[in-house]
Amino acid sequence: MPNPISTPPRLAVTFGSSFLGFATHFGFLRELLAGGRRPVAVAGSSAGAIVAGLYAAGLSTEQLEAAFTRQDMCAHFREWRMPLRALGTLIGWRGVPAVLEGRHLQRLLHDLVGERRIEDCTTARLHLAVTNLRTSRVELRDHGPLADTMLASCALPGLIAPRRVDGETLWDGGLGCSAPVEQWIDDPDVTYIVVHSILHHVQVRARERSHRYSFAGAMLAGHQLTADELLHWKLELARRAGKTVVAVETITPRPAERRAAGPAAAAPAAHIYCVFSLLFNFESRLIASAVLSGRRPLALYLLRVFCKLLNVVRAPD
Repeated sequence: MPNPISTPPRLAVTFGSSFLGFATHFGFLRELLAGGRRPVAVAGSSAGAIVAGLYAAGLSTEQLEAAFTRQDMCAHFREWRMPLRALGTLIGWRGVPAVLEGRHLQRLLHDLVGERRIEDCTTARLHLAVTNLRTSRVELRDHGPLADTMLASCALPGLIAPRRVDGETLWDGGLGCSAPVEQWIDDPDVTYIVVHSILHHVQVRARERSHRYSFAGAMLAGHQLTADELLHWKLELARRAGKTVVAVETITPRPAERRAAGPAAAAPAAHIYCVFSLLFNFESRLIASAVLSGRRPLALYLLRVFCKLLNVVRAPD
């Protein structure tokens, strides 16, 4: 059977949400471009929004690779108030919705795309999925500041604070739209739709041991089930509208295990994942317990231990 996307005249590609899946999405995009398949439209949600946005902004393959394998990547996930914000997030302090404010990440994205707006992207038409906290609706943005909207789309609840963009408070697009495709269903300029999704090894193992789900694991699995079912029906609508739909799923190690891309690509993702995991470990729960019970000296001691542990996670030399 011939490859249905061997010579697509009007190809659109969407990159799905995935925890730190930037490099995997980029690898898929690089192979598409190497095969002469240049999308006329791209879209993304969460981590996929970063890849879609940078490509649409006109960054070359070499620039994209440099962006996703830079040695100082994990430094942008470290902020000096991070330990205190982690504590505030865990015990529910008002005004502390997440561990990171995201200022370093915002600066990184601005360094890459400047003040470019979504509607100014000429390499491909661009849509980025975000969740509007005021309306409680998913929005597919095709206008607005590119860097700010990319960061808003990957602002994972609890990890990165929601972003204010054009007067609206926005959060991770993956909350309600794992892979945006609905904008192309009635688009006459798009005939082929390719969806690239990422599944981590840990998710595969969890499915194989579903009888051993924890409560948190069951909640995450429920969210994934809802997202997959919604995407299934959106793709079915696209097929009924006459589009050729190709869904590609890449199974990859979680960031802490990723080695296939080499040490330069693996190290930043691994360190970032360690930071994220550390925020929910035994020490942080002890800190929260000590504060709630009024044991302030113990809480301060544990907080110092927590800060020392965070200092272990640093950018490679």
